[in-house]
Amino acid sequence: MKSSFIAITMLALASVILGMSTAYADKMNCKSKGDFVRCALPDANNRNVNLHREKSHNKCEKGHTWGADSDGIWVDKKCKGVFYYRGDKGHHEDYQERHSHHTGRSGECPADIRGNECAYYKDGYKAGKDDGKMSMSRLYERHSDAYDGRFEKYFARGYKAGWNDYR
Repeated sequence: MKSSFIAITMLALASVILGMSTAYADKMNCKSKGDFVRCALPDANNRNVNLHREKSHNKCEKGHTWGADSDGIWVDKKCKGVFYYRGDKGHHEDYQERHSHHTGRSGECPADIRGNECAYYKDGYKAGKDDGKMSMSRLYERHSDAYDGRFEKYFARGYKAGWNDYR
């Protein structure tokens, strides 16, 4: 009887340990040297990405200096770490509800931007904010039909501000 109990206990313990090790079967290193960086991982926002080990002196904060979106794991502001993710595209966390750092800014133009430049900045801000809400990657180029090449830098600047304000 005692040996049966020990055998069952050992099997249960082994299954728990194996279950934990396969829950996050894959890992990835991703680091920022100060700017926004994306480490490619398709459909990462559905893979239950978690920071396993922080490897930077700067704090890595989910939703602020790191996160996952449709194109991969992203890091910013010198966040560096080892990230675990599910290979089976596990549970998707609702970034809009749980990891939003929306500042309430209105997308008004900075003092150095006026006229047409301001209009493109505002368009970029709205596009970036909308993409951030939908956990999409921070790639303003997907909206290339929304800006004239002469004003691309203003659209891109607004897009980055809108995306960062929401995330």
